[in-house]
Amino acid sequence: METRKRILVFVPEFPVLTETFIERELAKLEERGNVDLTVFSLARGNGGVSEILENKIVYGRLRPKDFFLSLPYIFSNLPRLRKIFFDSKKEAGELENKKSRESNPNYLKKSYTFFKSILYSIKFSKYKPDFILAHFLSTPSTIVMYASRILRIPYGISAHAKDVMVTGEFIREKVQTSKFITICNKNAYEYVLEKAKGLDTSKIFLKYHGVDVPKIIKKVENKDFKSEKPLILAVGRLVEKKGLIYLIESASLLKDRGLGFQVGIIGSGPLFENLKKEINSRGLQNDVKIIGDNKGLSNEETLLYLKSARLFVFPGIRTDEGDVDGVANVLMEAGIFRVPVISTDAGGVGEIIVNKVTGLVVNQRDSATMAEKIEYLLKNEDEARKYGNNLYNKVLEKFDLNTNIIELENLLLQN
Repeated sequence: METRKRILVFVPEFPVLTETFIERELAKLEERGNVDLTVFSLARGNGGVSEILENKIVYGRLRPKDFFLSLPYIFSNLPRLRKIFFDSKKEAGELENKKSRESNPNYLKKSYTFFKSILYSIKFSKYKPDFILAHFLSTPSTIVMYASRILRIPYGISAHAKDVMVTGEFIREKVQTSKFITICNKNAYEYVLEKAKGLDTSKIFLKYHGVDVPKIIKKVENKDFKSEKPLILAVGRLVEKKGLIYLIESASLLKDRGLGFQVGIIGSGPLFENLKKEINSRGLQNDVKIIGDNKGLSNEETLLYLKSARLFVFPGIRTDEGDVDGVANVLMEAGIFRVPVISTDAGGVGEIIVNKVTGLVVNQRDSATMAEKIEYLLKNEDEARKYGNNLYNKVLEKFDLNTNIIELENLLLQN
């Protein structure tokens, strides 16, 4: 009997409500049955997990006792571990792009990360992986980069948005040492290509995540939610890059015009109190609701709201530090239910929302224009319906998980 390739997937927190694309992708890999997955995570997140993955997840945050248990391994392998660390330090220096804005961790932090990698390597080895896949181009993949050398096991990286543009580290070294790096939006993809100038970039792939359209529709096909007024929905973490303050400003303008509507914001995060104060100060308590009381909703509950929404608004921005969304998963979900979308032009949005084709696009931080477009689509249902249908077709064409997962699976099997 042929043994399936053993893949250990390293994700710092899993499953996370705002990272459903990771859970869906891993569930689809397991469902296809061509690899043997172990999902290794440090902490249990607040998201839901598919039944097929329930027995595939292990949690292994480091404890003080792990240090003492690792001492025999460290002492017996000390010369090799020292060589790995100093070779890596030397290679990183040789690969560093002097013109790059990339700010790599200092020597002390790198030493600490390497030490943690030794301890995690011991944990990883229990599952006898043939390959390690790290999520995020930041510290998690740095740990895996070192673990790969310690265990003599190849590795790859799945990179996304903030972990590339803001917290990415040792990018050139990872391009050099990994078997592949997949990146889920053009903005971050081109950023890594720029960082990797002069290196072999054939192992860097633009690979979209996706949604399983029939499976998602089935989740809510016999459920309905009705809003008394037209529901304008936004979904995302309550953080700066989601630009939700501008949607609230737009709602205030629409109310001044006497338009009847209900804005629903689904999400949780550090800006909850600030956004609530903004809503209250504008007298919008009955018009704008943050649903879930800063706990968010389950994906199934969110899908039910999406199914019932009249419009979906994505007011994202690029922050001063460079944090910006890639191709937001919720835009694909809106497309599944043919919900018309109004979005800003931030980050990777343009890869799915094309102005006057699959939705309407406005400039970032432009609350007035956003309000105008919301009013326009509420009053022009035929045009709104056209955008919703076009978005649905775009999702089927470009963001079908059943198709896109094959690309990742092939990379795992080939390497």
